[in-house]
Amino acid sequence: METIQVKFETVDDVSKFVQILSKYDCDFDLYCGSYCVDAKSILGIMTMDLRNKMWMTGVMNQDEKRRLIHELGPVAAVA
Repeated sequence: METIQVKFETVDDVSKFVQILSKYDCDFDLYCGSYCVDAKSILGIMTMDLRNKMWMTGVMNQDEKRRLIHELGPVAAVA
């Protein structure tokens, strides 16, 4: 299980995020505090407070994680 921090600046970021994740066969969960939604669900994400720190988990190897972080660009808040 890999974890990636996520930060949305706009609602368009959420739409792009879901489009990118939809290309992957893995299941992803998005967490904000103790709240968890399917990261491929735009409606689920929109129920969250987008101003808070979030993190996404998914089962993927290191190569897939690097490719996903690259595709997500500034949405992936890599420390």
